[in-house]
Amino acid sequence: MPKIKLIAPAPGNKYSNRTGKTSFPQLNLRILEALTPSDFEVSIHDERIEEVSFDDSPDLVCLSVLTSVATRAYEVADKYRSRNIPVIMGGIHTSFMPEEALEHADSIVVGEAEGLWGKVLNDFKTGNLQEKYEGSKFPGFEKAFPILRTLRKPQCYSVKHTVQTTRGCPFKCEFCSVTKFWGNKYRFREIDMIVEEIKQSGSRRIVFIDDNVIGNPKFARELFTRLLPLKIKWAGQASITVAKTEGLLDLMKESGCEWLFIGIESLSAENLSEMKKSINDVKELEENIRKILAAGINILGSFIFGFDHDDKSSFDKVVDFCIKTGLSAANFYILTPFPGTELYDQMEREGRMLTKKWHLFDGNHVVFKPKNMTQEELLSGYVHAYKRMYSAGTIFKRLNMRSLCTPQVLGLNLMRMKNRDQFSKWSYTTD
Repeated sequence: MPKIKLIAPAPGNKYSNRTGKTSFPQLNLRILEALTPSDFEVSIHDERIEEVSFDDSPDLVCLSVLTSVATRAYEVADKYRSRNIPVIMGGIHTSFMPEEALEHADSIVVGEAEGLWGKVLNDFKTGNLQEKYEGSKFPGFEKAFPILRTLRKPQCYSVKHTVQTTRGCPFKCEFCSVTKFWGNKYRFREIDMIVEEIKQSGSRRIVFIDDNVIGNPKFARELFTRLLPLKIKWAGQASITVAKTEGLLDLMKESGCEWLFIGIESLSAENLSEMKKSINDVKELEENIRKILAAGINILGSFIFGFDHDDKSSFDKVVDFCIKTGLSAANFYILTPFPGTELYDQMEREGRMLTKKWHLFDGNHVVFKPKNMTQEELLSGYVHAYKRMYSAGTIFKRLNMRSLCTPQVLGLNLMRMKNRDQFSKWSYTTD
């Protein structure tokens, strides 16, 4: 029985592996495992929680590659290939940088694996592995079956089970590759399949990894209604427009929603217009955030620094906004032009790219020339915002705005306060 080793490479920095723990397992390798015929023996290795051993001798190694892990993925691939063990690469970075990936792989898969993976493995077994596989642009998704649950080291994940209900996005934010990779229309799984997968997981805590779990309100209402009898707790990603959809927030809360990751991105109307994020209206942000929080749903807000209308004042403005609105928590990122995005093409045309060291493309390093500040000002302002956001005083001010502060929310904020200094060192590290 041929042995397949599926590897999720870690980002190329030590900070990511400092505890041997991470938030939740990556779903892409679970999908490959589920698509693999039973006459293969499959093992999954997540380098975020454990070192990859090179002492074994699998028949085939497969790596799923995001841009931030591409440097490490190539190192892993080269080590196995030096021992004449074939390597297949797939994932977003591979799909957008195929020629580069082929320098480190025997074969690559461009796009989604459904409808294609069986042929790849059959070709491997018969000795006819091709250099490149590219299936139908956006394969059927509605009949996607429940994912197998052979999770290694489950104790290393804060939430052990992730579920995908939709793919695609009709919006075309210039910094995002979702639409180009997944398509510009929502594709839906059958809700019966989703419910069955959650039941099979045996878990009462789920993360929906959809890019916008409420992208289609009609589908979302039906899904959340079907979740009611399951009595689960869940987190997901949604657009700020959830606050404007009549009755949806209450249904989400009743179905078990505890957290929403919301891409606020910028407080500048000019930035939002240029990045083509038309669904965010600066004038409505405060009101919409308060509606969501008032419904008892926590918000992990996402903000990006470094757009062309940002300057040195932008960092404190964002933290002040977080305090004023009482955000549960926030993630800050440095604008990063990922391959496959309009932003990447623009920065290439304008000669503003500073590096192609992919391990720096993690949203925490400056890899392009900002317009209204220096590279150092962008990096130092970003670190300042993180440190101020998670200072004791700011945490108290933000959470004091809330009528209810759960131990979960307080714990997250205190953990980030504890990690502030290490985070700062990591952001200034370019090794």
